[in-house]
Amino acid sequence: MKIKLALLLALITSAGLLAQDAPKPDAPKGDAPKKGEGKGDKGGKKQAPQKPESIDEATWKKFGEAQKAAQSDEAVIAAKAKVKPVAKDASEEDKKAAQAAGRAVMEATKAAVLKADASLESVYKAIEASRAKGKGDKGGKKPEGDKGGKKPEAK
Repeated sequence: MKIKLALLLALITSAGLLAQDAPKPDAPKGDAPKKGEGKGDKGGKKQAPQKPESIDEATWKKFGEAQKAAQSDEAVIAAKAKVKPVAKDASEEDKKAAQAAGRAVMEATKAAVLKADASLESVYKAIEASRAKGKGDKGGKKPEGDKGGKKPEAK
């Protein structure tokens, strides 16, 4: 009887180990994240700005169309040609150069949009205001009462 019990336990244990080593079934194709997608990963592309509350839908749509049209502007194309991908282990100098090139693309796009339609200046102002407002919440100021580097104790 003891031998049967020992064999049964060994069989159950080995079946469990085999199940752990078995390959996982493929996920359905619709659920698999695409290359460049994932938590916090932008896939190397910048996300479009979110619509500020102060801008109406018609103006926002007009702004989107103007931005798409600005992508064919010569200054924007030239600025994009200067942008190079930067590796994670790149030097600070390379990272700063890449950021400067990215800013140049944004400025060239803004200039092209405003050249096409100067009335969209209000959209850029609203976007900048919402970004400044968002950065204030995350800022480096410490809350009052937290003068040391220690975390406040739970009461």
